[in-house]
Amino acid sequence: MGRRGMRDRSARPIAALLAAGMVFAAGGALACGYHNPSDIARGALNYIYPKSLYVRTAVWQAQNSGLLAPRPARAVKDLFAFQHTAADLQQLGDALGPAPAPRLGFTVVLLDSMLWSRYAPSESGFDVDVHVKGPQKGDAVLVTQSEVIRALNVGSLGFDVAEAQGLIRLYGPADRQEAVRSVLQGLPRDARADPPQGVEGASG
Repeated sequence: MGRRGMRDRSARPIAALLAAGMVFAAGGALACGYHNPSDIARGALNYIYPKSLYVRTAVWQAQNSGLLAPRPARAVKDLFAFQHTAADLQQLGDALGPAPAPRLGFTVVLLDSMLWSRYAPSESGFDVDVHVKGPQKGDAVLVTQSEVIRALNVGSLGFDVAEAQGLIRLYGPADRQEAVRSVLQGLPRDARADPPQGVEGASG
């Protein structure tokens, strides 16, 4: 192989990284699917947080198995989708207990809309800032979808099951991940909501 071919191949990862950086540097408006198409943003997300797109497949499988509510037979456009999702994210924050550390902030990104929201510790628990540009330095990042947030809110799904099934993926410093787990494991749960028989943990 000639030198030119070697240079072309070595430049590809750099170009991909630059493309990812441009997407995220553009800010929340470009990354949020409620306002702009988000396929490019999802690709960049998967580059920065490896295997994060596996969550989409896990959600589809969970809907088929009954672990999550089934998909509607016909897609209906929700004119207030952003408002409904923002309310769900706020409800999750209201249900969280006190932060184990005063600086334990974490960021949630929903793959279905590419909406980023940040949870910051407060005196009463966590304040929720919906539609931020992305995580702050040192944040744990939680990748999931809106269907999972709703299931956590109603108590039909526990955090441990959601993570084991690949419906949630955590990224960032290991100690921050563990701290976020401890907070989310304390969410109220309907004791009757057990995983359907035959549902096994996700791999990968």
